Amino acid sequence: MRKIRICFCMLLTLIMGLEGIGFPYTSVEAAATTVVQIKIGDTNFQASFEDNKTTKALFKKFPVTYTMSELNGNEKYKYLSYELPKNAKQVKTIHAGDIMLYGTDCIVLFYKDFKTSYSYTRLGRITDPSGLEKAVKKGKIKVQFSIPKKKIRLNKKKITLTKGSSFQLKLIGGKAKKVKWSVQNKKIATVKNGRIKAKKKGKTRIVAIYKKKKYVCKLTVTEKSAATAKPKETADATKEPVQTEEPKETPDATKEPVQTEEPKETPDATKEPVQTEEPKETPGITEEPVQTEEPQEEGEYMMKMKIDDVEVSVAWEDNESVRELKKIAGNGEIKISMSMYGGFEQVGSLGTNISRQDVQMRTEPGDIVLYSGNQMVVFYGSNTWAYTRLGKIQGLTSEELKNLLGTGNVTITIFAHS
Repeated sequence: MRKIRICFCMLLTLIMGLEGIGFPYTSVEAAATTVVQIKIGDTNFQASFEDNKTTKALFKKFPVTYTMSELNGNEKYKYLSYELPKNAKQVKTIHAGDIMLYGTDCIVLFYKDFKTSYSYTRLGRITDPSGLEKAVKKGKIKVQFSIPKKKIRLNKKKITLTKGSSFQLKLIGGKAKKVKWSVQNKKIATVKNGRIKAKKKGKTRIVAIYKKKKYVCKLTVTEKSAATAKPKETADATKEPVQTEEPKETPDATKEPVQTEEPKETPDATKEPVQTEEPKETPGITEEPVQTEEPQEEGEYMMKMKIDDVEVSVAWEDNESVRELKKIAGNGEIKISMSMYGGFEQVGSLGTNISRQDVQMRTEPGDIVLYSGNQMVVFYGSNTWAYTRLGKIQGLTSEELKNLLGTGNVTITIFAHS
């Protein structure tokens, strides 16, 4: 009880006049690797917890239910009967959904945004905090924390490929290095580390064995030329125009039009159009378009992007963040190891900080944004948060983006192209 009073007094003092200088809000998404299920009353929320010594020690207690108390109208807290490792840092802003450790034994769940100069150890945050304030209500509440069991499955159960094409099959939820891949008919296709190469028309099965359990994908291989055979039909159609021989019947009629000699009076009129020489003055105008060489100078820093081995078209924003990213790419390609997060995005560290102009926004599939100045986020779903826009992937549907980004971790490569 004494600890609660001390904590309350400290917070009250800050609200009455202290305004500390804190570190900028850093990315939880970059470090988050564990999905945690949180149940508050009858409402379920999904949270992402960071991978650090504090969370590893806390996970050993899961599943667990805490009775959390109200404080200041913006948070719920629980003093534990044990201590956890800490790595406290000052934060400038608290966001609704943040989950922190105060000291070494007090877990705090925030349900409102506000400024603070307190130091906390970050545990994680609720992915979508909408409805959180309503769920916590007033007074004490029971909050259940648990880690859902990973469902192991193939990213595709049926695949149709054309001869000579390939596809990356993945076992979601399993460790890639421990998966053994095989194909029932090696004449139809081959598979190596989940990469399928179609060889011959036919049907077969791709088998993944993980922890003595089989996961099967049905594969159909079709011929490439099946669709290109249709143009052959047009050959017969071109023979029909041989009917142009019919006009041979008109020779007699063409003899009568010998009267066409009368138009000989018009040659003088045709001489007048010799004025067409006037357009010779336009060459001077055509010389000006030589200025089209100028865009080539800007093209020296054209930036392109690949998701794994797939090159995608991106419409980059015209802002300082993108210009700095181009300079980095101009000195050598940027490889970013991305991780799936929240079921709607891939996030990875740039390895450096660049300028940021964060704005609260609602993202859409294909959006590429900067988070916390050093994290790139690519969306195949949507989310509402404060980001700096970098660009948007063009020419892919939401379903295609989900197939590309929503089946496992990827590597993004950004490179300069002249």
